[in-house]
Amino acid sequence: MEEAHAQAIIVKWFRNRGFDVEENSYLDTENEIDVIAKKGLEQWIIEVKGDYDKNTAQYNVNFDTGMGQILKSITKIDNNTKYAICIPFGRTERGERLSYRLILPKYSKSVIFEVLNLHLVLVRDDESVEIVMPKGIRRFLSDIDTRIRV
Repeated sequence: MEEAHAQAIIVKWFRNRGFDVEENSYLDTENEIDVIAKKGLEQWIIEVKGDYDKNTAQYNVNFDTGMGQILKSITKIDNNTKYAICIPFGRTERGERLSYRLILPKYSKSVIFEVLNLHLVLVRDDESVEIVMPKGIRRFLSDIDTRIRV
């Protein structure tokens, strides 16, 4: 799933839940962010990544880059502001060679998700969306099977 497709799915998902959504906007940090969703006092700041077709190193570099992009966007920590990195999850779930399956478990011991209220948004091939809450991310990531199944 290309990044643009994953972004379109997450934008639709938030709009269907009554959020106003801005795409490819700049924050006060002058950092471009893929999706900003707002509803009342609640705000989501989301960096979106896609699948890649050349080699597994692309997944490592792009996930790490996405984490850096979202970290540059964290300007406040409060109960109303939620930060997230969004990735397509179909290939990873199927255990495909070209997927996020190798990079994600490397973050399984990091407390950064809980400390910074950072969520993981998974977009599946059927266009369903799952949000992994910060307190559950380490366990979720440690359970990812790194073996190739397909």
